[in-house]
Amino acid sequence: MIPSLIERYRLPMEMDHYTSQILTGHGDFRGKLFSFNLVDSPTCECALGGSETVAHVLLRCRRTSEQREELKEVLRREDQVWPPEDGVFLRSKGLYEALRKFARDSLRNRTDR
Repeated sequence: MIPSLIERYRLPMEMDHYTSQILTGHGDFRGKLFSFNLVDSPTCECALGGSETVAHVLLRCRRTSEQREELKEVLRREDQVWPPEDGVFLRSKGLYEALRKFARDSLRNRTDR
């Protein structure tokens, strides 16, 4: 999501626990937890199958479809495409804040943990 440090430092970024998980891929994702032998399977519980990763949560997971639609709407208003290109969330404060909202809303209220 952050293709270069130069781009990252051009936009002041407020960071929180949820946003850092989405940006780094390190956090409460079954795929990552499985790599540390902390869960029995990397498979997401959304019924689509596949490893629960940031890409899965952002692009496909049924449990985040409502948050994803909100994020897609912000991208449309900013004339950006879906799926998002690398670095797109660093192009403006509004896009970054939309990603932060997606991260908070989709990771904070998980019922499977």
